Amino acid sequence: MGIIRYPDSSSYVTLIKEQVRINGTYTFKINSYEDLWNLNQFVDIHNNIDSIPTIVIPNLIDAQADRRFNRLESSGLKLVCKFLNNMKANFKIFHPHNPEVVEALMDNVEIIDNSSFIIKTLKDLSNKPMNVDDELVLMSSDAGGFKSLMKLCDKISWQGEIASASKYREYKDGKSVLTQLIAHNDFRGKDILIVDDICIYGGTFKGLAKILRERNCGKLYLAVSHLTIKNFEKEDNIFSYFDKVFTTNSKYDNYFVRDN
Repeated sequence: MGIIRYPDSSSYVTLIKEQVRINGTYTFKINSYEDLWNLNQFVDIHNNIDSIPTIVIPNLIDAQADRRFNRLESSGLKLVCKFLNNMKANFKIFHPHNPEVVEALMDNVEIIDNSSFIIKTLKDLSNKPMNVDDELVLMSSDAGGFKSLMKLCDKISWQGEIASASKYREYKDGKSVLTQLIAHNDFRGKDILIVDDICIYGGTFKGLAKILRERNCGKLYLAVSHLTIKNFEKEDNIFSYFDKVFTTNSKYDNYFVRDN
């Protein structure tokens, strides 16, 4: 795909004949709103030759903005989904933050869950059969993610221990203060794998790691489908809190990744 840019920042997409697959499937990374518009142009080219492409989106932009947090704030995910839904294309989206909302807003979408990614992660961590590991606990980072974790465990036939953290926010002196809670006081030396969809800044996972280190756990692992942090130069980065971090290349290409 070629993108022709003009001095005023406008652009248009062009393809050569050999690049076009009639009703074919393409993977399209959307890391910016400009990428979203270029995708729209890409689909328009196909529609012009009576082709309806299938677009695989590894990382849905604005996926975490799944509700309007304030009456005077925009609803990012709703706008993105409406924009995609107006395209004459079929979409497959990998593990968005709130798949139920995406499915409710789009008629032409299939959700790809994180089961293949987690299966490969578990195989990397243990030589035992995946569903009989009695030395590893799967954990969600909050109560909201526990429902998704339970669905995942059912799909991959996980029979080991499952746990969940919880959190709440309160405002003190005009600032939002996050408090994290973990019911388990003693993990009896078991390793813990925290499973989540996205890591934006890493604060939630750093906080959990600090608490878990005081609860008699073994090694700490983190598996997030999407990692938006790109700069790991700082000493206080997410990798310094965990024995190993697993992610995919859904957003950037410069991670050591597992194929999803």
